[in-house]
Amino acid sequence: MTKQFYIIGHRGAPALAPENTIPSFARAIAEKVDGIELDVHYVDHQLVVIHDETVDRTSNGKGKLHELSFDELRQLDFGDGATIPTLVEVIEATPNSILINVELKGQDTGRPVAQLLHNYPTHEFMVSSFDRRELAHITEELSTHPNTEVALLGVRLTSRLMEEARQLNIRTLNVSNKFLKRKKLSLALQCGFRINVYTVNYATRARQLRNIGVSGVFTDDPAKLRALHDD
Repeated sequence: MTKQFYIIGHRGAPALAPENTIPSFARAIAEKVDGIELDVHYVDHQLVVIHDETVDRTSNGKGKLHELSFDELRQLDFGDGATIPTLVEVIEATPNSILINVELKGQDTGRPVAQLLHNYPTHEFMVSSFDRRELAHITEELSTHPNTEVALLGVRLTSRLMEEARQLNIRTLNVSNKFLKRKKLSLALQCGFRINVYTVNYATRARQLRNIGVSGVFTDDPAKLRALHDD
């Protein structure tokens, strides 16, 4: 991440368009985000962009994600007529000036994501996950990939999380706004970590976090944070 502070559309702009769809990412970009965040699962030899392990919440279908074929997934409506996108489709629809945060949500996503990102040397990526094993694959495969940052996801910013990140040779932590403590944030920054915070939907909170050294925030409603660009 090369800017001082990033506004990142969490699953695109789900307050404005169906989450994790091409229209949602396009809406986030129209609201002048610095990056977009998405979730990936590996299904039927395809990296598909979806958060849940079932399609029930986000589509007009029902069932477990990994029990459906890619063709069956494509037939579902994920909101306003949008289909489930592949990671390739999202990357190719996103200007290379926009950071793409790929969260490894499903099992066995690390290696195929790493292999895919090598095909896009002009894009800027962040790969994140709660799954330490999947992140280990990413750090191994992309250790010499200068345009890809690796982030360890956590709920709380703790000393244990920082130590786990050190063991994985990761310098970026993505943590929850709900449980963020000023003292731990100061310690993490002093230790050289970059901190990104999820999910922040109010400009006043985003400004506060920016002012105390946070590197970026994830938001469901990029329109509400657009004013930060004018500060």
